[in-house]
Formats: sequence, C-alpha cells, structure tokens
Amino acid sequence: MADQDKRSGEQRRTVDPAELGPVLARYRERPTMGKLALTVVPAAAFLLFGGIPDSMPGTGHLIFDVICLLLSVWGVYELTHSLASWLILHEDGIVYRGRRKVRWAHRWEDFKDVVLSHEVTYLGGSSRPISDKIVARLWTATGQGARELSGNYFLTDVGAGLLRTFLRSPGNLTPMFGEIIDRVVAARVRHDMRELALEGGKVRYDPFEIGGTYLHVKGAADEIPWDEVTRLTVDEEQVAITIPHLRRRMEGIKLKADGRRENYRVGGDNTLYIETKGLSNCRKAIIWSVMSHIADSLDTESH
Repeated sequence: MADQDKRSGEQRRTVDPAELGPVLARYRERPTMGKLALTVVPAAAFLLFGGIPDSMPGTGHLIFDVICLLLSVWGVYELTHSLASWLILHEDGIVYRGRRKVRWAHRWEDFKDVVLSHEVTYLGGSSRPISDKIVARLWTATGQGARELSGNYFLTDVGAGLLRTFLRSPGNLTPMFGEIIDRVVAARVRHDMRELALEGGKVRYDPFEIGGTYLHVKGAADEIPWDEVTRLTVDEEQVAITIPHLRRRMEGIKLKADGRRENYRVGGDNTLYIETKGLSNCRKAIIWSVMSHIADSLDTESH
C-alpha cells in the first residue's frame, strides 16, 4: 500500500504541463535578498578576514575559509536557481519549472487547501519592514506538504528576458491568489463529488468523514445516515444537520458543557452544527459547497 501511495504521489508530482490546458499567466521568479546575501556576505567575509594566505594557515583559519566558500557557492546555486525559474498558471493546474525541466506540477484538484498569510519582517527596532509579503501555502491532498508561493517573489514575465522583466514587470503574483483559490475550490469540489458518487467512495474533512450514504465524526459511536437526516441547511457561518437521537450517536466524544468540540457543536435540538472556526476561506468553501450538493440531493427540509 505504501508503494502504491508513493507511486500515486509521484504521478501527481509529475503531471504533464501539456495536459493542463491553456496558459493563464506566466511569472518569473525574483531572487530573494536572503539568497543574494548568502552569496555576497560569506565571500566578503572570506576576503576581509581570511583571503588567500601567504603561508600555511592554521586549522581555525582554514575551517573559516572553507565555511565561507561553501556558503557562497550554495548562495550562487540558489541565486542561479531563482534566476532560471518560472511559475506558470494553466487553466487546469500550476507548474513550477526551470529552464530545462519541470520541478513540480499539479492539477488544481491536487490541492485540498490554500492558506494566505501576511508576513512582515523587521530588522532590530526599525519601524520600516525589510520584508512585507503575502504568502500562499497550497496544501497537497497527496501528503507532500505545502507548495509555498510568495507573491512579491514572482514577477509577471513580460517575455523580453530577465533584465527587462525586472525593470518593466507590471505586477506580481499576489493579485492572482484570489483566482488560484477559486480554481482550487471548484476543482476540489468536482473531485470530491466524483469520489462520493463511487460505490464506497468517501472524503475526509478532519474531523469529519463523508460517504455517499453517511457522515461520521471522528470518535463518535455511530455514523449519521443521510437517509435519516430530517434537515440539512447550509448558511454563511454554519452547516446544520438534524437527525433523531444525535446525542446517542455522538457518544464517545468528550464535549464541552455547551456541546462544542473543535469546529462543531452538538445542539440540544438533535442538530450537529459545523462551524467555520479554524477553517481557511478555501477549506470552508470546499466543505460548504460539498454539503450544499448533498443538501440538494436529500429529500428533506434543506437549502
């Protein structure tokens, strides 16, 4: 099973860009100041404090020189890596590539969540940040972790070479984050609904597991069969699922006095309330959309 999962992950990691449809936008990676510093500072330290000695250096001097040179070489590699890197958004996926090979490529449906964060870095007591950026972390559904994209570090490729891109680029990746989230949501919802249509198909939105015929809360004694649900409503702030004997079905879960646990609540009216706490906008949109499709398919008081 582990080998099968590994092969599946590898296939997803190496999606053929030709299968991802038309190109929506193309960006060139901009080297970070950190990579530039990693290249310049160790080399400057080597020349200022070490340099090429006239005689056989001592052990400490030699170690210092080697460390400086290794760090500088690593910085050159990282700098070159960035200067020859592109991020390409397609109709059906995203590709990060170098001059000669694809470093990774995913379909939009390969992501289960997109989390945006505003990251500001200050130096010392300065009131002006040395770094102010929006970072998008695209979490894969295949267990490969997150693909991290910093909006400021990808400039719109004007198609006229490296220098002109930096001098004339009209924008960066940040304004596209909203569209990336929308595409991930739409693709993931289609993927999950296809999965639920299969016999025995199920999807997990921790701590919930949804199957074609049931919903199960992690730790609960029993499943919640969809055909016994009397009401399912999807509102802006919560999803409400009403079913007889809900408390009995939820035995095994330690609830707070008000019936809360993590991002859901068990009400005294036999209703399970799924709330937005802890969910990103992307994750919420996926879960809410899937629950809306299920609500539309049930012969209950649902909307």
